[in-house]
Amino acid sequence: MRDIRELHCLLQELVSICSGIRTERIVLADQGRAPPAGNSLYATYNPIPVRAYGQPSQWLEDIDALEAFDPALGENWKDLEEITATSMEFMISVNFYNEGASQAAMLLHNANFRSPVSDYLFLNQLGFRYVSNPRNLSTHFQAGIQPRWQADIFMFINQEVSSQVLRAAGFSLELITEE
Repeated sequence: MRDIRELHCLLQELVSICSGIRTERIVLADQGRAPPAGNSLYATYNPIPVRAYGQPSQWLEDIDALEAFDPALGENWKDLEEITATSMEFMISVNFYNEGASQAAMLLHNANFRSPVSDYLFLNQLGFRYVSNPRNLSTHFQAGIQPRWQADIFMFINQEVSSQVLRAAGFSLELITEE
């Protein structure tokens, strides 16, 4: 993953598999959009990067030349892209709304041990750490009119960062020995 937006569809599907809610009823949080129509159960999710773990690995890849170069170097001159990969911990904050919210929050716990979820995690190279204690937010918001529960999924996700590096376009060296 190089951009957090790459995670949105993966995490929407993960919340769906874990909680049993259809993907069209699961929306990315804080988008300024209205919730899904109707009074049935729906969820929002928000991926939050927490920290990087472990020793990063680095490698170089050839990329097309970024700047003009001397034709004497050949027609296939390449610059470099340095890629650093690390394991990043993410907190996926999930809110459940309406009837069935408490059950959906409970289903997140140990979801990684259920076959469809563990298969999905493996195929998408996602590491499931644990789920926080579910929090009943119904009493804090809307005075109990709308059931609302919240839990955080903590995950490890491989993350890459890249930098473009200009390759030295050559230099001349003259050695003078004096006797």
